[in-house]
Amino acid sequence: MNIETKWLEDFLSLADSQSFSRSAEERHLTQPAFSRRIKALEAAVGAQLVDRTSVPVHLTDEGALFRMTARNLVAQLRECVSHLQSLRKKGTRVIDVAVSHTLSLSLFPALIQSLQHELEDTRTRQLVANVDDSVQALKNGICDFLLAFEDPTLASEQFRRLELQTETLVPVCRSDEEGRPLFDLDADGAQEVPYLSYPREIYLGRCVERLLARAPHPVTLRPTFESPLADSLKVMALQGMGVAWVPSFAIREELRQGFLTVCGGAAWQVPLQVSLYRCSRALSQDVEMLWQVLEHRYGAAVADVSGSL
Repeated sequence: MNIETKWLEDFLSLADSQSFSRSAEERHLTQPAFSRRIKALEAAVGAQLVDRTSVPVHLTDEGALFRMTARNLVAQLRECVSHLQSLRKKGTRVIDVAVSHTLSLSLFPALIQSLQHELEDTRTRQLVANVDDSVQALKNGICDFLLAFEDPTLASEQFRRLELQTETLVPVCRSDEEGRPLFDLDADGAQEVPYLSYPREIYLGRCVERLLARAPHPVTLRPTFESPLADSLKVMALQGMGVAWVPSFAIREELRQGFLTVCGGAAWQVPLQVSLYRCSRALSQDVEMLWQVLEHRYGAAVADVSGSL
């Protein structure tokens, strides 16, 4: 597959304007040239993305799905380029932290807030990516730290680790008017439960998959929605769409207010260790000073030669 970035930007422009002529003007192209680039993109992905019979132009179902991917790819590329360019600037004290998506909205801001005094003269920058990309960024020196769940499937002898806290991956669903779960994983008898899932290739997806492979008792889970974001699954669970496994730190308020309820016992739950990683090699003075503060707070770092990250 050979897709040019400019094609993605063309496609996103067309999706917003719903007009070949307006997008061609915006992209500084003639309309025929713009149309050829959209056709080249469709040929590369092997699907018709645009319904040209409608006025204004609309995306096909495949186009609407591809739009989300294209938007994310372009945004990530721009962010990466901006970050690489900023690395050249001198005199700016910046500590870069790669953060998994699930931790980026809650635990990371709380960690930075707790370090306000130590970071008074230093700017921190959050780089949100999946675990595999974050590990590569750490190895290549693009980031100083990685905040992620411990994952025994990844080799990490090059890293040192601080264990920050232990959370739990918990099955939850919406509560009925009496505060009982709409769906109960421990209910007697055969049942079919709508299931809000993660993709198998991400860390939380692998955790749930391993749990279900040794489920406490048979339950038929009917997949109804999938997202790599725990917060998206939480929102769907709040709407009564099914059962989702969500980290405990992300649902404390919803559980307290009774909007969500835990719908399975301890056997349906998975412990999650939140850790901060760095490379074992020497880092900048600012990073080393902050690491010493964190070691004092959380205990000595672990040289994780067992292969966990």
